[in-house]
Amino acid sequence: MPTLDQTRPANLSELAPVALLHIDARRRICNVNAAAEALLQLSRRALVERPLSEVIYHDSPLFELIDRAAREPAEITAPSTPVSGPSVPVRTICDVRVRSVDGGDFILVLGEAPARDPSEGIAGAAGFGRILGHEVKNPLAGIIGAAQLLERQGHTDQAELLDIIKDEARRIERLVNRLSAFELFSAPRMQGCNVHALLDKVIASERAAMGPKIEFRREFDPSLPDIQADPDHLQQAFQNIVRNAAEAASEENGRGEVTIRTAYAAGLAMRQARLGSGLRRAMLISFEDNGHGIPRERQATIFDVFQSSKSGGRGLGLSVVSEVVTAHGGQIRVDSQPGATRFTVLLPLVEAG
Repeated sequence: MPTLDQTRPANLSELAPVALLHIDARRRICNVNAAAEALLQLSRRALVERPLSEVIYHDSPLFELIDRAAREPAEITAPSTPVSGPSVPVRTICDVRVRSVDGGDFILVLGEAPARDPSEGIAGAAGFGRILGHEVKNPLAGIIGAAQLLERQGHTDQAELLDIIKDEARRIERLVNRLSAFELFSAPRMQGCNVHALLDKVIASERAAMGPKIEFRREFDPSLPDIQADPDHLQQAFQNIVRNAAEAASEENGRGEVTIRTAYAAGLAMRQARLGSGLRRAMLISFEDNGHGIPRERQATIFDVFQSSKSGGRGLGLSVVSEVVTAHGGQIRVDSQPGATRFTVLLPLVEAG
């Protein structure tokens, strides 16, 4: 009878029911387990020392995940990710995990994804993100370059507008990069954030876009502290609300007005599980316009995807707003009647210490 040591596999990874690949910093395969051989339909001998791009198609989301893992110490996960390559007989959907290890190497874990509703998988979103990244980033580079050229030509009277163009283009580029890497608005990167600075950027951008037909009023409480938030995501949410308000106000006869206010949410405490147990104070940001209003029957569904009260609208902007605010542990509500529509955002204020 063989001893325990004789029956023990040389490497416990051979028992793993998921594919394991060790990738070096040059994206070459260092080692694989038996499940990886089965997934890729190639032997270990045929895989080791080969570039990963010869085994997995170079436009695969796996490469974007590895790049992200190189930048971030945390383990990267991506459910329902398509894996395909020259030797993979059919496109396989895997739950993927990527972790960087010492020396700049990476461990890839590919497990066959359980059956899910296609609308819940990341495969469609990933494909959309890659297309978006490809189609948007090149024009953005041209916009930034044109703004820099005009700036060098000494048009000092246009400096403020050129700064807006460059800042907005770079912000959109960051958002596109994050969408391409499967970072949705439900996964914010929290950091210290000054809400008033974000709102000032939004107002400056919308003033440039709308011109003199809209008056933007700011009524900020300067005593409000910074909050923990994702500045790009939060600015996008504010931009969507302000753009909707400005467009609604511009349709009225006479001068359109959009008023943005900030304040402590007096007498209100918020309990948010993702921010820890306990009651927390809140910051209130309101956006009010004097437009025609939102019909009462639409107000209950206005934050749903593909719901829009605007002619030709796609109904995406306010669904993004809702997702961003929820991901930040906040709340949003709308009150509307002809001549006065107000969106109110509540964001938790995390107590110091």
